[in-house]
Amino acid sequence: MTSSNNSNSEDYWFEYVLELDPNVIKKLIHEEFITSLDKQIHLDIYGKDEPNLKVTIIFIHGTAVYSKFYAEFLYNLYKEGYRIVAVDLPGHGMSEGRRGHFSMEELTAVVSDVVTYMIDIFGDNIAVMGSSLGGFTSLYAVAADERIKAGICHNAAILNEGAHKKIVKVGLGYKILKPFVPIFAKLIPTLRISVWAYLDAEHLFQDEALVEKMEIVMNDKLISDRYTLKSIATQMRAPLARPIEEIETPIMILNSNHDVLFSVEYMQEIFDRLKNSRNKKLEIIENAAHLILHERPDECLKRIIPWLNQIFQ
Repeated sequence: MTSSNNSNSEDYWFEYVLELDPNVIKKLIHEEFITSLDKQIHLDIYGKDEPNLKVTIIFIHGTAVYSKFYAEFLYNLYKEGYRIVAVDLPGHGMSEGRRGHFSMEELTAVVSDVVTYMIDIFGDNIAVMGSSLGGFTSLYAVAADERIKAGICHNAAILNEGAHKKIVKVGLGYKILKPFVPIFAKLIPTLRISVWAYLDAEHLFQDEALVEKMEIVMNDKLISDRYTLKSIATQMRAPLARPIEEIETPIMILNSNHDVLFSVEYMQEIFDRLKNSRNKKLEIIENAAHLILHERPDECLKRIIPWLNQIFQ
């Protein structure tokens, strides 16, 4: 792995910063690339040169978007005393790779390489956190890498156990196609489908002011909103590296009661199966939709920070 400094990212992400001055956040962020899976993977580091920050949180973004989509929340998490390393997954944001083309094995391998890189620089107090796609990627990363000391999953899923039947409400056209995705993925793995065929964009937020932001997202040049059949299929069949019942790492599952993609009932089911996870926690944010890190950031931080402080005391 190699690294180099890069600060030439586009500033379209300023549109997603609602309360703070985005220029303050931009000034703080240190951008780097590391090599993983023969690709240049982009990182945003909050608190790069602050030795007093003893814990590093590796953040994994959700479907179609990229790390700076969450810049305001990540800045506020950093202000709570944590170093943040936000990853653009392969084929997303400023990272290399075919747009929207990946497997869960590749995503967890990239996270593991970022863990190695961060341990070499900052030490082994490493947590992972993710939202939506990043949420269950965090669970998969924890299952695959015992060096990770805590995982925060805004949404979780066990993909090879029929999770796609529980977490995604889709339109009729995609509903007809979905059973054939694993077959077609072997024949034409790079065929791309719009993620809006199975994500209900209008209901990802509950707040009307934030709903309007989805139109802005659609015009963001760094959005990867067409996923290949390979990437869709991996979200239907990829197994955890070890059974969820064997995971001992502390895990928090974060969800909202009005999430149109991930139900409270399914999160409770996964939480109950984390039988050996030390200090596990299930937190449900009331009266919010899917994108709670934007819609209810303060409430999320109120749940996350005391738990992290306990884990890394």
